[in-house]
Amino acid sequence: MSSKLPRKGSNPPSSGRKQSQVRPAVQPDERRQTARWASDAKIQILSPIQVHATALDVSAMGIQVALDQWLSTGALCDLRITTHTGRVIFKRARVVWARRVGEECVAGLHVVGSIVPPPDQQ
Repeated sequence: MSSKLPRKGSNPPSSGRKQSQVRPAVQPDERRQTARWASDAKIQILSPIQVHATALDVSAMGIQVALDQWLSTGALCDLRITTHTGRVIFKRARVVWARRVGEECVAGLHVVGSIVPPPDQQ
């Protein structure tokens, strides 16, 4: 199943920020509940689509990712995360927001729990 990004301009513009500019969260933001850090973790989305994503930043509550397919707001995603130390963890996350940035989808994921690794991932 191939997912296409929506056409440019189909999403409402974010408040005061150009859609083409996404910054890693390195500055405090009054909307954020926890601190965020830049990340080089490797993210593999296992469901609802199967795609590799780039982690832009992480916090205790979630992950901001960039990918070349579209994730719908509200969708639950099963993730395989490989940390910079090589540790592999499996998490479930809900898509809180998603924006088109150039040809990519940038999405904010709220981690809702751990999952049992799928049999083919153990």
